[in-house]
Amino acid sequence: MQRVWVVVLSVWAMLAIVAVLAWSYRPPAPLPQAAPQTAVVKTVNGKRILVVQPGTLGPAHATTHTSGAPR
Repeated sequence: MQRVWVVVLSVWAMLAIVAVLAWSYRPPAPLPQAAPQTAVVKTVNGKRILVVQPGTLGPAHATTHTSGAPR
């Protein structure tokens, strides 16, 4: 019977630890909105200012790709 109580107490202890960890978890802060980027492009007729909206390039994301760029 002693083993049964040890198992019951260990399960309750594990649940208490998981509850404390879940209660103390803070979700990450939202990313700030990206501002439009400007680039100065030299052309045959002179310099041009190009405004690139962040949504046109696609969403920012992390990658695990470690090889070089495709050719």
